[in-house]
Amino acid sequence: MVSLNSIKITGSIFKKIQNLAKKSHKYENGVVLVVAGSSLYHGSLVFAAVTASRIADLIHVCTARENFSVIKKCSPALIVHSYGTARKLAEEVDSILIGPGIPETRAMKNLVTSLVSGNPDKKIILDATALHLIPASKLHSNCVVTPHAREFKALFDMPASKENVVKAAKKFGCIVTLKGQIDYISDGEKIYSNSTGNEGLTKGGTGDTLAGLIVGFASQNPLLESTLAAFYLNGFAGDRLKKKLGTMFNAKDLMAELPLAFKKIKK
Repeated sequence: MVSLNSIKITGSIFKKIQNLAKKSHKYENGVVLVVAGSSLYHGSLVFAAVTASRIADLIHVCTARENFSVIKKCSPALIVHSYGTARKLAEEVDSILIGPGIPETRAMKNLVTSLVSGNPDKKIILDATALHLIPASKLHSNCVVTPHAREFKALFDMPASKENVVKAAKKFGCIVTLKGQIDYISDGEKIYSNSTGNEGLTKGGTGDTLAGLIVGFASQNPLLESTLAAFYLNGFAGDRLKKKLGTMFNAKDLMAELPLAFKKIKK
């Protein structure tokens, strides 16, 4: 039986996150695919993909065509494609993020399901709308899901609780997180808790930066450690902003603070 005494995540988790090798070159430090955004929501994609680009070498983005010019202006480093290329691109990357801002349509449900089912060897992060489109039965051991309480209940058909995070992870064989005042993360064997973060992180887009951190770290590191580090860093950056600005900060501020927070932790 798994103990419900949670292991508190601290900055020491970054000892398990590899540093970039000094003699490395392009492609050696991670290639990421982000499937995100729609004609209505382009911000989610920007926050997630730009955050991931702070970590991994290359970021491929699959999104609605209406977003192409906006995304290219926001970050020329992102390689932009249509949704139709996602299945092929999935074969060429190290980690995949699916969900921020995607439309809740039948076609997208088919794409999400096929990306997960067709890539059991790829590290896949499922966030936001993807959690509404994928049946829990389709999850595999290389998946991370990042629900808040309502999404957790809808996905797993059980109340959101610390105990059920472990239960869901064990039942479906994936890494399950539960975002809240205290975040919980489990691989079905152990339960971890994260207490960094504050009420300023309820702002739109801050969950997208979290997802971007997870997929970025996962392109080079084990999935569990990547998830733990991402939760800690996202909250730690938020705490630094609260000291400077109170709670009057947004996801753009958070995205800019993340590299500074990362540098502070790694000292």
